[in-house]
Amino acid sequence: MALNLLLPVLACLQIFPWPETIAGDASPMPLLSVNPKYSSYLMGDSVTFTCSVPKGHQATQLQFLKDGDEVASKQTQSQHPQTYHLPSLNVRSSGSYRCRYLAAGQKAPSQLSDPVTINVHEKPPPTSLSLDPPCAKYLVGEQLMLSCIDPKFGEVTGYRFYNRRNMEVSTYDPDPHGGAKHVFLSLHMDDAGPYTCKYWTAMRGQEILSVESEAVSVSVLEPPSQPALSMDPPSGVIKEGLPLLITCSAPRHTGEWRFRFYKNGVELVPENTRTPLNTMDPGISSVNVSVLSIPRARPDSTGEFTCSRQRFPDSVPSGGCFLLLHQ
Repeated sequence: MALNLLLPVLACLQIFPWPETIAGDASPMPLLSVNPKYSSYLMGDSVTFTCSVPKGHQATQLQFLKDGDEVASKQTQSQHPQTYHLPSLNVRSSGSYRCRYLAAGQKAPSQLSDPVTINVHEKPPPTSLSLDPPCAKYLVGEQLMLSCIDPKFGEVTGYRFYNRRNMEVSTYDPDPHGGAKHVFLSLHMDDAGPYTCKYWTAMRGQEILSVESEAVSVSVLEPPSQPALSMDPPSGVIKEGLPLLITCSAPRHTGEWRFRFYKNGVELVPENTRTPLNTMDPGISSVNVSVLSIPRARPDSTGEFTCSRQRFPDSVPSGGCFLLLHQ
């Protein structure tokens, strides 16, 4: 019985389409604006369209359209402007937007507003950032080159390098040959931190910033202290034919290093010298002592000896000391 009573009611419910404009009977057109207003937008940007009814007119319904199709319709009893918000633009958001309203007491909608066209673009693809030389750790004073390589996306207007630890931003013009921007650093402790880079390019009168590169980390250490050089015999005077031991030692807990010995500024390599040499060096390790052995001193053994310890694999000298060996 109840169902039979509902049927006539449901039959009377209809969804009426927005009425068509009747020539000569349309209310004056509203004003459509967009905020923020750019010549181009990027994916992920947000915009808000505002439709304002002319003074002296009150709207009961307001409609937003994109490329002629309705995208939003609002009931209203106010003369205040109505908004249509797009929180995250994508490429499909591009198009021509208009609005119109239905005034109180009118059967036909107003004229369409002038169009507001937006163009949405993907962000330029990311750069890649590299270090030269590529090391896990660097010493104060070492030279480091940061290379920001763009993916050949149009014409690059400039580059930005970011130190994410101290929030420093450095801006550079593109290189004449293009393709990458190289920045040279003489490292200080403040230069440590994760680095990223971006480039930007002109697009429809705007400078569009690229996606950020992946971060690369720069770790900067204080330079190590000088190694100590000692010899046996301590006097530094030895007779021909007797053995000589020269010991190079460094402070403990200094990481992985390689020791090197020099005579008169030239590195002593057994295969490149006539003097019999034997370096008792554990190789690349955390051991802090290395010994140079000359089994039989000869007249050409006389000279100024120094030693250094060098970081592997970069071969960066860490300093040295010297002694004089006399016949």
